[in-house]
Amino acid sequence: MKSKAILALLVTAILSVSVQADQGHHDHGHHGDGSQEGAGYHEVRGIFLGFDEDQGRITMAHEAVPGVMMAMRMYLHLPEGEALPDLAPGDKVAFQLFSRVEAGQRWYAKDLEPLPAGTELTLPDELREAIGH
Repeated sequence: MKSKAILALLVTAILSVSVQADQGHHDHGHHGDGSQEGAGYHEVRGIFLGFDEDQGRITMAHEAVPGVMMAMRMYLHLPEGEALPDLAPGDKVAFQLFSRVEAGQRWYAKDLEPLPAGTELTLPDELREAIGH
Protein backbone atom coordinates (compact mmCIF):
# COMPACT_ATOMS: atom_id res chain seq x y z
CA MET A 1 0.00 0.00 0.00
CA LYS A 2 2.83 2.37 0.86
CA SER A 3 4.42 1.99 -2.57
CA LYS A 4 1.17 3.08 -4.30
CA ALA A 5 1.07 6.25 -2.19
CA ILE A 6 4.72 7.01 -2.99
CA LEU A 7 4.11 6.35 -6.69
CA ALA A 8 1.08 8.69 -6.67
CA LEU A 9 3.14 11.43 -5.00
CA LEU A 10 5.95 10.93 -7.51
CA VAL A 11 3.56 11.17 -10.50
CA THR A 12 1.96 14.31 -9.02
CA ALA A 13 5.38 15.91 -8.52
CA ILE A 14 6.47 15.11 -12.09
CA LEU A 15 3.24 16.50 -13.56
CA SER A 16 3.56 19.64 -11.46
CA VAL A 17 7.12 20.25 -12.68
CA SER A 18 6.21 19.68 -16.34
CA VAL A 19 3.21 22.03 -16.12
CA GLN A 20 5.35 24.75 -14.52
CA ALA A 21 8.06 24.28 -17.15
CA ASP A 22 5.45 24.45 -19.92
CA GLN A 23 3.95 27.65 -18.51
CA GLY A 24 7.39 29.17 -18.26
CA HIS A 25 7.99 28.31 -21.92
CA HIS A 26 4.81 30.08 -23.05
CA ASP A 27 5.68 33.24 -21.13
CA HIS A 28 9.09 33.49 -22.76
CA GLY A 29 9.39 36.33 -25.24
CA HIS A 30 6.18 38.10 -24.24
CA HIS A 31 6.03 41.84 -23.85
CA GLY A 32 3.98 43.70 -21.29
CA ASP A 33 1.19 44.13 -23.84
CA GLY A 34 0.71 40.36 -24.09
CA SER A 35 2.04 40.07 -27.63
CA GLN A 36 4.86 37.79 -28.67
CA GLU A 37 7.98 39.13 -30.23
CA GLY A 38 7.78 38.54 -33.98
CA ALA A 39 6.77 34.88 -33.89
CA GLY A 40 3.04 35.42 -33.37
CA TYR A 41 2.41 37.80 -36.28
CA HIS A 42 1.09 36.67 -39.66
CA GLU A 43 0.94 38.83 -42.78
CA VAL A 44 -2.58 38.32 -44.14
CA ARG A 45 -4.69 39.72 -46.96
CA GLY A 46 -8.44 39.98 -46.90
CA ILE A 47 -11.61 41.93 -47.57
CA PHE A 48 -12.83 44.45 -45.00
CA LEU A 49 -16.53 43.82 -44.33
CA GLY A 50 -17.35 46.26 -41.55
CA PHE A 51 -16.56 47.79 -38.18
CA ASP A 52 -18.54 47.30 -34.97
CA GLU A 53 -17.59 50.34 -32.92
CA ASP A 54 -19.42 49.14 -29.78
CA GLN A 55 -17.41 45.91 -29.74
CA GLY A 56 -14.19 47.50 -31.03
CA ARG A 57 -13.86 44.86 -33.72
CA ILE A 58 -13.83 44.56 -37.47
CA THR A 59 -15.22 41.83 -39.69
CA MET A 60 -12.82 40.43 -42.27
CA ALA A 61 -12.89 37.65 -44.84
CA HIS A 62 -9.27 36.63 -45.16
CA GLU A 63 -7.06 34.26 -47.11
CA ALA A 64 -5.76 31.08 -45.49
CA VAL A 65 -2.86 31.44 -43.07
CA PRO A 66 -0.73 28.32 -43.72
CA GLY A 67 -0.37 26.19 -40.60
CA VAL A 68 -2.64 28.52 -38.59
CA MET A 69 -6.17 28.69 -40.06
CA MET A 70 -8.14 28.27 -43.24
CA ALA A 71 -9.63 31.16 -45.20
CA MET A 72 -12.69 32.42 -43.33
CA ARG A 73 -14.87 35.30 -42.26
CA MET A 74 -14.14 36.35 -38.71
CA TYR A 75 -14.28 39.13 -36.16
CA LEU A 76 -10.92 40.67 -35.35
CA HIS A 77 -10.27 43.08 -32.54
CA LEU A 78 -8.09 46.14 -32.94
CA PRO A 79 -5.30 46.56 -30.39
CA GLU A 80 -5.83 49.41 -27.95
CA GLY A 81 -4.82 52.66 -29.61
CA GLU A 82 -4.97 51.21 -33.15
CA ALA A 83 -6.95 53.57 -35.36
CA LEU A 84 -9.13 52.10 -38.08
CA PRO A 85 -7.96 53.41 -41.45
CA ASP A 86 -10.51 54.96 -43.78
CA LEU A 87 -11.97 51.76 -45.22
CA ALA A 88 -15.26 50.92 -46.88
CA PRO A 89 -16.88 47.46 -46.90
CA GLY A 90 -15.42 45.52 -49.82
CA ASP A 91 -11.97 47.16 -49.63
CA LYS A 92 -9.06 44.73 -49.94
CA VAL A 93 -6.42 45.11 -47.24
CA ALA A 94 -3.18 43.60 -45.96
CA PHE A 95 -2.77 43.37 -42.19
CA GLN A 96 -0.91 41.70 -39.36
CA LEU A 97 -2.91 38.94 -37.64
CA PHE A 98 -2.04 37.83 -34.11
CA SER A 99 -3.73 36.35 -31.08
CA ARG A 100 -3.65 36.82 -27.34
CA VAL A 101 -4.92 34.48 -24.68
CA GLU A 102 -7.31 36.47 -22.53
CA ALA A 103 -10.71 35.02 -21.63
CA GLY A 104 -10.06 32.40 -24.28
CA GLN A 105 -8.07 33.13 -27.42
CA ARG A 106 -8.81 36.47 -29.08
CA TRP A 107 -7.60 37.37 -32.58
CA TYR A 108 -6.42 40.85 -33.51
CA ALA A 109 -5.63 42.80 -36.68
CA LYS A 110 -3.13 45.64 -36.81
CA ASP A 111 -1.35 47.73 -39.42
CA LEU A 112 -4.25 47.57 -41.90
CA GLU A 113 -3.09 48.80 -45.30
CA PRO A 114 -5.43 49.16 -48.29
CA LEU A 115 -4.46 47.07 -51.33
CA PRO A 116 -4.96 48.17 -54.95
CA ALA A 117 -8.56 47.55 -56.11
CA GLY A 118 -7.41 45.05 -58.76
CA THR A 119 -5.62 42.79 -56.23
CA GLU A 120 -6.76 39.17 -56.60
CA LEU A 121 -7.26 37.32 -53.31
CA THR A 122 -7.26 33.55 -52.93
CA LEU A 123 -10.62 32.92 -51.27
CA PRO A 124 -12.78 29.79 -51.59
CA ASP A 125 -15.92 30.21 -53.74
CA GLU A 126 -18.19 29.37 -50.75
CA LEU A 127 -16.63 32.22 -48.76
CA ARG A 128 -16.96 34.65 -51.66
CA GLU A 129 -20.65 33.71 -52.02
CA ALA A 130 -21.25 34.06 -48.26
CA ILE A 131 -19.79 37.58 -48.14
CA GLY A 132 -21.02 38.73 -51.57
CA HIS A 133 -17.54 39.73 -52.86
